[in-house]
Amino acid sequence: MILQKIFLKLKSSQIADSRFMHTSVMQHVIISSLKVFNVVAPKLPICRRVKKGSLGEGCRIHPTALIDRDHVIIGNDCTIGEYVVIERNTLIGDHVTISAEAVIGSEGFELRRVAGEIVPVAHIGGVIIGDNAVIGCRACIDKSVLSEFTEVGASSVIGDGVEVGHGIKIGKDVEVAEGTMIGGYSHIGDRVRIGKRCSIADGLTLGDDVTIPDYAVVTRDVKKES
Repeated sequence: MILQKIFLKLKSSQIADSRFMHTSVMQHVIISSLKVFNVVAPKLPICRRVKKGSLGEGCRIHPTALIDRDHVIIGNDCTIGEYVVIERNTLIGDHVTISAEAVIGSEGFELRRVAGEIVPVAHIGGVIIGDNAVIGCRACIDKSVLSEFTEVGASSVIGDGVEVGHGIKIGKDVEVAEGTMIGGYSHIGDRVRIGKRCSIADGLTLGDDVTIPDYAVVTRDVKKES
C-alpha cells in the first residue's frame, strides 16, 4: 500500500514533469533504478504472494488453458475455457467462469520514457477474482504493479474484449460491456453498469450504482448513483 502511494506520487505531473527530474543526473538515476528494480523485484518474497497453488473440486478446465498451477489458487466449480492464460499470483473464487482466450495476471501498460529510452516497469502484484464472477472472451485483467492486487468483485461480469488495467478495484455486482477500456488504479464501486466500448481514464473513482452509457469517455470522477 505504501509502495503504491509512493509510486503514484512519483508519477504525478508535479514531480515527473518537474525541471529537477529532467536533469541529466536524475535521468541517469531514474533509468538505473528502474533497471535494478526490474531485475531484483521479481525475486523478492513479496512477489511470491501465492506460495502454493491449489485447484478446487468440480472445476472444468479446457486442456488448451495455460495456468501457472504452482502459483494460482482456483476455487470450486470454476469453468476455464480454451486458450485461457492465468499467470502467477492469481486467486480465483468459487463458481467463476473465464471464457476463451482471456488473459488473467498479465503485465500492465506501465512504461517510463527516460533519457530517450523506453523502460518497462516489472509488475509484482497479482489478481483477485471474486465468487460467481464471469470473465468474457479475450478479456485482459492486468496484475497490479506493486503491493496491491487488481480486484474483480463477486458476481461481477467483465464482457468480451474488456481491458482491466493494473491496480483497479472493481466492486460487487458490476457489469462492464464488451470492448471497454478501464485505466490503471481506478476504483469502481458496487452495482456499477458500464456500457460497451467506453474509455475510463487512469486513477478515477466511479461511485456505487453509477451508470456509464455506451461509447462514453470518462475523464473525471463520477459520484454514486449518477
